[in-house]
Amino acid sequence: MDLTSVLGLVLAVASISVGDILEGGNPLHVVHLSSCIIIIPTTMFAAMAGTHASAVKAAFKEFKIIFMPPKVDLSSRVKEITELSSAARRDGILSLEGRAAGIEDDFLREGLNMVIDGREAKSVHEDLEIKIEQMEHYYHTAAHYWLMAGESAPTFGLVGAVLGLMLALQLLDDPTAMAMGIAGAFTATVTGIMTAYAIFGPWGNKMKANAGDIIKEKEMMMAGILGIANGENPRNLEAKLFGFLPPGVPRVSQFE
Repeated sequence: MDLTSVLGLVLAVASISVGDILEGGNPLHVVHLSSCIIIIPTTMFAAMAGTHASAVKAAFKEFKIIFMPPKVDLSSRVKEITELSSAARRDGILSLEGRAAGIEDDFLREGLNMVIDGREAKSVHEDLEIKIEQMEHYYHTAAHYWLMAGESAPTFGLVGAVLGLMLALQLLDDPTAMAMGIAGAFTATVTGIMTAYAIFGPWGNKMKANAGDIIKEKEMMMAGILGIANGENPRNLEAKLFGFLPPGVPRVSQFE
């Protein structure tokens, strides 16, 4: 689990609650059921109306990567691709046919099969780039749904506050009830802002960030596949693939 996704939200709520308590308030008074109903579903529905249907589906289908980052192990991929390169250099490209069938990752398997089938490296590069671009677009639009919801939430918080004030002003003959109504109305504003900047917005940005790991892995695979297609020296190819590893990750060469 990505603890930063959970801790970020928990600590954000906790810090505001502590500040409210220090000022003599009660954080529970901010939790207003009608405000939540007016803002959260309405925001999601409005974002849905402004987003392509496939992107809305992707936003919920890929929701898990916000809290459960994709299992991307670039170091293992470098080792795997280097081993494939060594086998191709030693026994020929066709020797990879049996190995390719056992590769679980669709992108890597399909790319290797293109090379095994004798396609030119340029053609393979073009096809793989298209696949990566489509993948980037898929995750970008999915994240955009949550970002759009985050942009809309404060406005719907204002709408909720106005609706509450309209009802409160109808209680002029009962000052106590009117004051409670005004206080309740402003909880909608707080709910809208918190939903935008502590939930929906961060969710969209975290989805983009975690999807970036998936894209980086595919780009590394493409570099490896093209290196095999071009007959690059496995040692040199390994050094090139190490460039995709983030700073601080050990570079353990198979040739040392």
